[in-house]
Amino acid sequence: MRSRSLAALAVAVITLAALGRADACTSIRLKTTDGDVIYARTMEYAEQQEAGVSVVPKGTTFVGTLPDGSSKGLPFTAKYGFIGMNSHGVPILIDGVNEKGLVAGGLLFPGFAGYASFEPAEAGRTIAQYEVVNWLLSQFATVAEVRAGLAQVRVCQGPSASKGITVGPLPLHFTVHDATGDSIVIEHVGGQTKVHDNPLGVLTNAPDFDWMRIYLSNFVNLSAVNAAPKDLAGFKIDPTGQGSGMLGLPGDFTPPSRFLRMVALTQTASPVAGPDAGLALAMTIIDNVDIPMGTVRDVSPAGIVRDVTQWVGAVDTARGRYYFRTYDNKNWRYVDLKEALAKAGTTMQNIPTKLAPDYLDVTATAKPAAMP
Repeated sequence: MRSRSLAALAVAVITLAALGRADACTSIRLKTTDGDVIYARTMEYAEQQEAGVSVVPKGTTFVGTLPDGSSKGLPFTAKYGFIGMNSHGVPILIDGVNEKGLVAGGLLFPGFAGYASFEPAEAGRTIAQYEVVNWLLSQFATVAEVRAGLAQVRVCQGPSASKGITVGPLPLHFTVHDATGDSIVIEHVGGQTKVHDNPLGVLTNAPDFDWMRIYLSNFVNLSAVNAAPKDLAGFKIDPTGQGSGMLGLPGDFTPPSRFLRMVALTQTASPVAGPDAGLALAMTIIDNVDIPMGTVRDVSPAGIVRDVTQWVGAVDTARGRYYFRTYDNKNWRYVDLKEALAKAGTTMQNIPTKLAPDYLDVTATAKPAAMP
């Protein structure tokens, strides 16, 4: 297949960083009692991304992008076909799943990401940070393989301008899971690649993953079990209602609070069996970090910037399905990985996600009610 210049394809993706802040992404991973692995994540941005689901067949070839914007980096060919969410239909994935059940996602990491310095002698194994998800999904089947393979590449900061357009740095770190539930976080800090085990399966944004894990120590009192009444010198204090064990769980949208909220909910939810129940649980939990339009704002020279959850994705690794819903259409839909790859043949394809709401009218199903 013809090589794909990721530098040329990346314009729509990297220019978004200059238009609006997007540091509210959240991801989780669950395992059912049957061993099914379910992944879900949100994507927040102020500017509309016009996202689509990319279908990338096995055998597709790519060339990594150097900091100067040239396509002279690492050449790589997809060992595995994969699908996942893009921006503006450009096949540089934000997250996705491959045919072996490996899931990878990029989340914003502002203020902490620091990639390797560019070395001309290392150009042949260099990729830009926004190409990491494509590289992971195209090359590896398991988290163990990812660990071993990271030494093959040098991840550098992608170009800061393209076709005369100034773009932001697009700082990213990465969550990776496989079909067994093994999970890691990959962070580039101070020019070094750090790989963290992630048994909790949760990732948000900044600070770094080590800080997030320490932060959990401030909330060791949280519990799914309701708090017991207290007797204070004869004055009895009762909880006001259900959920008192989680009293103090933050409800704001900062990355540490979202991280804590997702850990608390994923770790206390009752175990479920089967992929359908696993999906229902993951979809319910990830809804707890949805950002409505207008509730998170920032002031920029261009005016007020409003972060919003533009789309939410979920992956059923057992059945190879990529689910999604958007802000304007809350109905979940899915793309079957095996079927999509078979239909694509050797050509990359894009599946639009901007679909009008189509809520089902069930009025005609009314039946006489049995009298008590």
